[in-house]
Amino acid sequence: MKLTILGSGTYQPELERHSSAYLIEINNSKICFDFGRGAIDQLLKLGIRPNEIDAVFISHFHPDHVNELLALVHITIASVPKNLLVNEKPRLKPLKIYGPKETRERIDYLRKSAFLDYFPMDWLQVFELEDGSEVSDKNWKVRAYQTEHTKETRSLCYRLTSGKEIIAYSGDSVDCPGLRKAVSDADLAVIEASWPEEVKSRSHLTGKRTGRIAQENKVKKLILTHASPYYLKNFNPKKDAQKYFKGEIIIAKDLLSFDI
Repeated sequence: MKLTILGSGTYQPELERHSSAYLIEINNSKICFDFGRGAIDQLLKLGIRPNEIDAVFISHFHPDHVNELLALVHITIASVPKNLLVNEKPRLKPLKIYGPKETRERIDYLRKSAFLDYFPMDWLQVFELEDGSEVSDKNWKVRAYQTEHTKETRSLCYRLTSGKEIIAYSGDSVDCPGLRKAVSDADLAVIEASWPEEVKSRSHLTGKRTGRIAQENKVKKLILTHASPYYLKNFNPKKDAQKYFKGEIIIAKDLLSFDI
């Protein structure tokens, strides 16, 4: 199992950091957690075509987590005949998009906004998950947990298991029971740390809070992601997390890869 960070940044545009997107490769399966700005370009840098993605798990519908999803849907449902493809692989099975309640409705909004609602949906399947929902494939299993982000959003975090290995992804969240269940005993946990304590955010985690969650739930390796440019410039998220977490800590960077 291999994790590659496609986007480690936030909604604030940066050349070196794209918005939230994470690729996991397991045997022949390729799935993504979130699909923010730059995800497709990052896949192309890795030699992966968009039509090779089997599934996307959306944590919530803030733009920095989904703002390249429309492009992926367009590529998926507006397929051209094989003999007209150039530098693109044909899709061999439908793209599956999973997300919280109202995901179908929001995908429909996206399609209608771009005049894609006239295309057949043969190559696209959309599923809605709730707290405790489980999705299984022959190579992996993903369980969704409800998180707390903003009162307006429906948010999920995810726990992926393949064999004995576990990867957890927080999406955007504060410290809550769902997040703690998702990261428990994870071999690798990708958890947001958006702001320093001084900002007093009520919708995001800090390095200290993320470190404490990881330590108390026996995470083996911690990746701090989604850190704001302000946090990275003026503070040290890794140093903050080290006040609690005693394992290995890595600051997420685009295109970093990890074998689990």
